Amino acid sequence: MSEVARQAGVHQTTVSLALRNDPRLPAGTRRRVRALARQMGYRPDPVLSALNIYRSSRGDAGARLPIAFITRSRPRRWDSTFYSDDQFLRGARRAADRLGYRLVLFQAGNGAGEGPRLSRILRSRGIGGVVVAGLDNSLRSLDMAWEHFCAVCIESQHLALPLTRVGNNQTGVTRAAVRRAAGLGYRRIGLAVGEVEEVSLGKAFSAGYWAEVHEIPGLVAVPPLLMHAGGAAQALGEWIGAHRVDAVLSNWNLPDTIRSLGYRVPRDIGVATLDHNPSRGATAGMRQSHDLVGERALEALSVLMKTNQRGPMRLPGTTLIDGVWKDGPELVRRRAGARSK
Repeated sequence: MSEVARQAGVHQTTVSLALRNDPRLPAGTRRRVRALARQMGYRPDPVLSALNIYRSSRGDAGARLPIAFITRSRPRRWDSTFYSDDQFLRGARRAADRLGYRLVLFQAGNGAGEGPRLSRILRSRGIGGVVVAGLDNSLRSLDMAWEHFCAVCIESQHLALPLTRVGNNQTGVTRAAVRRAAGLGYRRIGLAVGEVEEVSLGKAFSAGYWAEVHEIPGLVAVPPLLMHAGGAAQALGEWIGAHRVDAVLSNWNLPDTIRSLGYRVPRDIGVATLDHNPSRGATAGMRQSHDLVGERALEALSVLMKTNQRGPMRLPGTTLIDGVWKDGPELVRRRAGARSK
């Protein structure tokens, strides 16, 4: 490194910062020093690099590096509506404590200026690591000054952010639910999900449904129902009747709604959740690992921060976490000859 510094006419510290792509140096200086290092055949010592990472992870708890955790705007008190968000944060905090970071919570509104606003706040506070966590579909863009941050995104596919992404495997979750319902004897399995979530997740639920329905002989392909907050019950009733659905898979809390339409659950129609919420809804269905998603996101960000990989990724990678099925009373083995009304 000292020879690179001599050839470049800069201090050895400048070389160290340039090789770590530290934004405190002008971009031109970083490019020039890195190009010279490559030309001279410089390679960092992996043992020393590992030692530096080890030392940085054992910093004093009172001086932990802050990481921004940006989530959707919400009421002061979180309730079961934000169960997944709560679990993302829980997992991220667990990983932050283990890795020696301090998590700072920020909320993103839905205005067009949210990106610049958050960028100014984070830079003024010296925060260089960011987790963008499950932002609302009504936020159409998040134009932050990414070149100043190491950043990871949790889901929020609708924003098309050029960042490393971690999320639940919604396609795999849906496929597993279809397989289990089919294994219990249901043949007209329908998918009813919120349109906002479906768009935000890049149509992952529908992709899983169509893929699995076409894999299992004897299943009837039912067009998925995309639900809105207003008029969901009426649309659901018409959809069930038109397609003679005998099992409904949904990320919404639907058992009581289906009962209000005059159906018996599970005698007339089986119901299973694609995202179990302990405080409401069906118990039969998929348990998504939201806390593990938050934990993995923080771990991925830690790697980016320790290697100083800032800015948008040319080819962002994605990590998907599978869910686990659990049987419940709303979806039981189908009786031979049973029909929806």
